[in-house]
Amino acid sequence: MRMIINIYQGGTWVSRVIDNEVYLQGTLLELVELDVISNVAEWSLNMPKVRHHTLLFFVKTRGQLQIEQDEVHILGGRTLILLLPGENAETLNLSGNDSSLIYKLEFDLFRIAENTSIRKVYDRELSFPKRGLLQVDLLVFQRKMQLLASAYGSSSVREHLRQQYVYELLEMILKDQPELPTVPKDADASLQLTIQYMQDAYHMDIHLDKLAGIAGMHPAYYSQRFKQKMNKTPIEFLTQVRMNKAKEMLLLSTPKIRDVAGLVGYRDEFYFSRRFKESSGYAPTQYSYERISNIVSLSYPYTDHLLTLGIIPSAAQFYHESQISQVSKSLRLPFHATDAWEISRQAFLDAEPSLIVCKENVVLKAREHIGDIAPIISIPWTTLDVFDHLEEIGQLVGRRHKAKEWIQLHTYKAEQARKRIRKTFGSPTLAICRMTNKGLRLYGARNVGHIFYRSLQLTPPSRIAREMNKHREGTRFNWLAVTPEEMSQYESDYIIFLYPAGQDAAKLRQQMTTDPVWLSYPSIRQGRYFFLQWEEWMVYAPQSIEQLLNQAVSLLTGTND
Repeated sequence: MRMIINIYQGGTWVSRVIDNEVYLQGTLLELVELDVISNVAEWSLNMPKVRHHTLLFFVKTRGQLQIEQDEVHILGGRTLILLLPGENAETLNLSGNDSSLIYKLEFDLFRIAENTSIRKVYDRELSFPKRGLLQVDLLVFQRKMQLLASAYGSSSVREHLRQQYVYELLEMILKDQPELPTVPKDADASLQLTIQYMQDAYHMDIHLDKLAGIAGMHPAYYSQRFKQKMNKTPIEFLTQVRMNKAKEMLLLSTPKIRDVAGLVGYRDEFYFSRRFKESSGYAPTQYSYERISNIVSLSYPYTDHLLTLGIIPSAAQFYHESQISQVSKSLRLPFHATDAWEISRQAFLDAEPSLIVCKENVVLKAREHIGDIAPIISIPWTTLDVFDHLEEIGQLVGRRHKAKEWIQLHTYKAEQARKRIRKTFGSPTLAICRMTNKGLRLYGARNVGHIFYRSLQLTPPSRIAREMNKHREGTRFNWLAVTPEEMSQYESDYIIFLYPAGQDAAKLRQQMTTDPVWLSYPSIRQGRYFFLQWEEWMVYAPQSIEQLLNQAVSLLTGTND
């Protein structure tokens, strides 16, 4: 099924056809409310106009639901219904017993409506590819809903994890049965298809014959080719994928073992526990961060976080060579989601990880290539600030107290730095402008902006401040694209220019001081600007921020300490 949506891009409205599989990409989700109703006989729904996307999940409940002119029968087992904003809905003749439950989940979806070089605007999405009575694996859906309900009622579970659970429910609705792919002619490509299928459908009943059918091979030949490629049988691979998925759930929340078992494809929780112990050496009830020995980081900011917490990863993506220790292997990994994944599996097997951490931009590729090797946990990037990142990773690895200690110490150091700055530099407004091949970018309170706007509390241009104030401090907003002519709208007492490696700061300074456009700005005419190399100031992570804070103080006070 496909839907057509309109977005504003490059100055014009563009219509796009979206498949179910990618419908949720580029959306923001807001969890409005989750109600779990156990007293079914006394509950009723009468909504002349539904305000939010509303999922109704009936368990062991009978009755009818009138949606507009349609009547949906609720037959006593499990029934899943999605109401869209604006629809009329009313329950009729509901009945149940002591085991009856109704889950009422309300949420809003937002999609990019304007995507220009200077800003992104999100509009609320009122549609959805499916509505009304839904057909999914309702037993698995119930277990995922129970997991969400447990997280929803826990103050220790962060909001982004609750959102993640809702996204998983919606993904089930959009793609409840993974399609069997067309068999390619190349044997390795055929094997890769079965690997992708196991990664997508690990929660389902998967047998060797089905995998061999996807690959277009005889089961015995398929097993032989798979083991030659992956050094393990298909069922061993599937089991390890399932065990790693289970570990991810156990690390992020405290679900019941029977729920975890069902979510990773096991109907019998005792059989799941035996397989877990065979695979890991301990029972799922004994699994926690204390079982984590070797950690691999696929994202260099999170490598910095681990080092800040006193953890040396067995392998990692490093930004600074000085951070690489004798016991760590440096991994050549993609910096962006569009970059190719070229590193071999053997590099990860050699590292023997018990946990892999990364940003969202590489998690899909990581699961595709190494999802059977260790649990993979992605820490949200733009929706959290650097302090949140540190606390999330600290909690994950059992060192949250270390994270809080670092934040407290950094807060003290930043306060001392501010006092020095105010004595010699005062409290002027300051713009942070990065020079790129694609134009100029004015930064907010992330990356280099964290140091000047949050640590030193200097004042940004008023229009940048307004953009920053639209979001929780240090989250989401990163930069705005501007032209030299538009810089007058972001006037400030001082400007910091960040230039890329390979460019000569002296030449840039000379060009700027002879350009009429730039000379029209008082800060340029009066020499109130600085040139810094972008690559030295870009890393948004604790150790880098601490080092750059000292450099910022030296820069603004004119000292070299």
